[in-house]
Amino acid sequence: MKKFIILLLIFIPTIALLYFSLQRNPRELPSALVGKQATPFELETLEGGKLSLEMAKGKPLILNFWSTWCGPCAAEHALLKKAHENLSPQGVVFYAILYEDTPENARKFISRNGGSVPILLDPELKTSIDYGVSGIPETFFINGQGEIRYKYSGALTPGILMENLSKILPKSGGNF
Repeated sequence: MKKFIILLLIFIPTIALLYFSLQRNPRELPSALVGKQATPFELETLEGGKLSLEMAKGKPLILNFWSTWCGPCAAEHALLKKAHENLSPQGVVFYAILYEDTPENARKFISRNGGSVPILLDPELKTSIDYGVSGIPETFFINGQGEIRYKYSGALTPGILMENLSKILPKSGGNF
């Protein structure tokens, strides 16, 4: 009887932990940065210029961390490209920060797949670390006041993009 009680004391918490763990969406990782001001950065672009968080001030910003070797990043590339082309005229800014990859690989990727989103280089991963990037792709939705409104881990879909875009636009809208 004593062994049975010990087994129950181990079994019941284990089942409860598994049950509650499986109820959570792994893409909705909590981020301590949501609701806080985005960390300033200034990075070199793939073309040799400079872009910064300050340059996007007053505009909604979609900040995407990606790599050429990342399958889900490649899958979301066409969506980000199309969204950038259609939402930039409405004032939405897009930056794609290259994560643990080389400019040469990025240039090859863009020549094969096309590109329109500015690619920023983060060779020492300082910006990636500042934003707590733990895997890619990761996308931050930052409003015009520089506040991070949402962080999404994984490849974006049109639905996820539009749902979270509404969190950073001054008024709901924007189609792509």
